[in-house]
Amino acid sequence: MPSEAGNGRVVVLSPHPDDGVWSLGSGLARWAPRQEIELLSLFAGDAPAGLTRARAPEQRWRCFSTPGQRRAEDRRAAAVLGYGCSNLEAADGALRLDQGGGFAHASLQSLFLDSAPGSWPAPEAALVAALQGFLRPQDVVCAPLAIGGHVDHCLTHRLARELPNRVYFYSEFPYAEQLSQQALQGHVRALGLQLQARDIACSWPAWREAALCYRSQVLMLFAGQGRFLQALQRHCRVQGDTAFCRIWSTRAM
Repeated sequence: MPSEAGNGRVVVLSPHPDDGVWSLGSGLARWAPRQEIELLSLFAGDAPAGLTRARAPEQRWRCFSTPGQRRAEDRRAAAVLGYGCSNLEAADGALRLDQGGGFAHASLQSLFLDSAPGSWPAPEAALVAALQGFLRPQDVVCAPLAIGGHVDHCLTHRLARELPNRVYFYSEFPYAEQLSQQALQGHVRALGLQLQARDIACSWPAWREAALCYRSQVLMLFAGQGRFLQALQRHCRVQGDTAFCRIWSTRAM
C-alpha cells in the first residue's frame, strides 16, 4: 500500500482507455483501500482532423471506434471498479498529424519504437504541462513499463519518470503476454530500473466485468470475448474468483 500518499490519490497513467483497467483491474482498490483512485488517459483526445483522414479505406486500421466511444467505455469500466476517470485530451498516436497535415506515423509498424529509451521522442510541452497541472504533490502515480514499445506507452513512461511524484509501474496487457520472464527482466534493465514486484489478490469477477466494458478493443484486438478472456485470465493468473494484480516498485512496498 502506498502509505506515502497520505491524503493524495493513486493516479493511473493509462496511455489509452483500456490500458490501465486491462492491466491492473480490481487490484488497485485492494492495494490502496484508503486512497481515491483515478484513471487518467493521456492519448484519448478527439483528433477530428485525424479521424477525417482515417476514413480512407487504407487507413481504417487507425480507428476501430472513435475517441469519444473509447472514453465512454473507460467511464463505464471506472464505474464498475469505483474509480475516477479523466482524460488529458492528447491525440492517439495512430491519429496524430504532423506539421504538414499528414499522419505522424505512416504505418502500424511505425507506431512501435526501439526498446532503448534513449531513442524515444520527448513528450510535447503542452502534454507535460497538462499532466503537471492535473497532479497534486501528494499523489502517487502508477505508470506503464512501455512493454511492446508503442509510442504512446513510451511517452507515458518517459513522462512518469520525469515527475517529482512517487511512481510505481505496471506491465501492460496484452503486450506483456508476448514476453518471457527473462525478456521482461531485460526490458526493465534497459529502462535503467531496479524493480521489486508485489502481487495483490483481488476480485476476478470485478476485473472481468470492467475489462469487458472496452468492447471496441476486445473486438479489434481479439475478434471476440472468448479469446480475450482466455488471455486476460493468463495475465492475472486467475484462481477461482481470485485474480492477481502485479505492481512494480523501485523499493520495498
